[in-house]
Amino acid sequence: MRFIDLKLNTKQMAVFGIILFLMAVANFFTIRKMQTIQKEINEVSTNWLPRAIAISEISRNISDLRINQLQHAITTHEEKRQSRTVAIIDLIDRINENLSTYEMLKKASEAQQLYSETEQKFYEAFDGTWEDYQDISFTFFALARENRNTEAINLLNEDALLIYDECSNHLAALVRINEEDSKAAAQRAEKTNHATKKFSTTLLLASIIISLLLSGVLVRYITNPILDLEKAAKKVAGGDLDIRLNLTGKDEIGNMAQSFDKMTASLKEARANAEQQANKLRAQNKELANAMRELRETQDQLLMKEKMASLGNLVAGVAHEINNPIGSINATTDITIRCIKKIEDEIKKSESIEALSSNKDFKKYFRILKENTEVSLAGGERIATIVKSLKNFSRLDQSEYQKANIHEGLDSSVTLLDNEFQNRITVCKKYGDIPDIICYPGQLNQVFLNILQNASSAIKDSGTVEIKTSKENSHIHIDIVDDGKGIAQNEIKELFNFKFSSKGSRIKMSSGLSSAYNIIQKHEGEIKINSELGKGTTVSIILPIK
Repeated sequence: MRFIDLKLNTKQMAVFGIILFLMAVANFFTIRKMQTIQKEINEVSTNWLPRAIAISEISRNISDLRINQLQHAITTHEEKRQSRTVAIIDLIDRINENLSTYEMLKKASEAQQLYSETEQKFYEAFDGTWEDYQDISFTFFALARENRNTEAINLLNEDALLIYDECSNHLAALVRINEEDSKAAAQRAEKTNHATKKFSTTLLLASIIISLLLSGVLVRYITNPILDLEKAAKKVAGGDLDIRLNLTGKDEIGNMAQSFDKMTASLKEARANAEQQANKLRAQNKELANAMRELRETQDQLLMKEKMASLGNLVAGVAHEINNPIGSINATTDITIRCIKKIEDEIKKSESIEALSSNKDFKKYFRILKENTEVSLAGGERIATIVKSLKNFSRLDQSEYQKANIHEGLDSSVTLLDNEFQNRITVCKKYGDIPDIICYPGQLNQVFLNILQNASSAIKDSGTVEIKTSKENSHIHIDIVDDGKGIAQNEIKELFNFKFSSKGSRIKMSSGLSSAYNIIQKHEGEIKINSELGKGTTVSIILPIK
């Protein structure tokens, strides 16, 4: 059987098997040599180096002991002397602990035959001098307790100094011996490591050369056919379905090439069918787009009509509210003109001012004139209040996103609905201490007006609408509560949707609460409705304080 006809996994296993064999040989040799190196390194890390560290710690602690003894001898402050005493005792304990550690390491080294006679000789000499130095230290403590400071200092500077120098010399010799032994072990490890690197490098180069040759075989029989398949797939992805592969092998790639040729033929046929379907869909989508455009235009027209109808109702109510005080002003003006004429006649008839002061008709006409003036003033103030409320409600001069007083907007909305409330609805205001907020004032006033109109519509005869405001954390809460007929629970979730209703022969679109919901969402707030049939409705508006 030809190599080209072998299965892909067989080809790969043959090539990778040869490479793995070479790598295994190299790794086996390296591992054996690394064990030797590790053994020599362990000699340094577990024997000579720890012993050298223990000797160094002993040398440093003995130096600290000497310094603390001298400071103890010369200081006169009792607390400092006590502190030095504690330090000296602690240092002696640490030196003995280090000696115990060294003894343990010494026994392990002797078991491995790594402990020399020279090191043994210096250690025994040090051990003897250390015992002498401890005895002198205890003598020093006795003299210090008896306040014989001069004798204590002389002891430290004479006998103790000689023994201290001997200890230091023995310790220095021990450190030097450990350094020499450690260096010798490190040199042996270095030689072994160098030989291992040389052999491993030679074997690695041989493995690389053989791997390159075997990789060339894989490239020829596996990689190149796969690259051809990849190029053909890219051309198919680009829309060229006439591409064909000419691979004669009987392995997986050859079978894949044959399947690829069949696939391109099927795709070519499917493309033709898809183009026909696409043409049909484009025509249908065009018709659907036209229908959607017409539906949006109709929806916009209905929404505009609904807004205009609502505006008409508001304007009619405001006009009625303004018409009453204007009628009063017109009537009082006519009476005022006649009173003025009567007063002029009385003045002409009267012979003196004293006579006018006693003239009953003059007084009556003057009183009527005064009363009519007060009625005219009240009518003018009513008109000014309505106009001010209408201006605050629409916020024509404040259409930008800005700080506004919520209470002013609520008051304006209530004023504009006076005609609708008349004498049948009592408005109870329970305003809390809330700050001004950043908002679109005109849009929020539309929300308040819509909710108050709905509350009015829910009350058939007479009732109460309660408006409450409060501040909680970083939000303000506005609750509008009515004692009207209420709303069924299954209808509440539909309140914020656009819907149509019929009244007589007229179809009406209800968009008030939907618009209110969108406005509150625009202000990053919430609007909630809680209602029960026969008991009334509570609309809660929550707005953030920015």
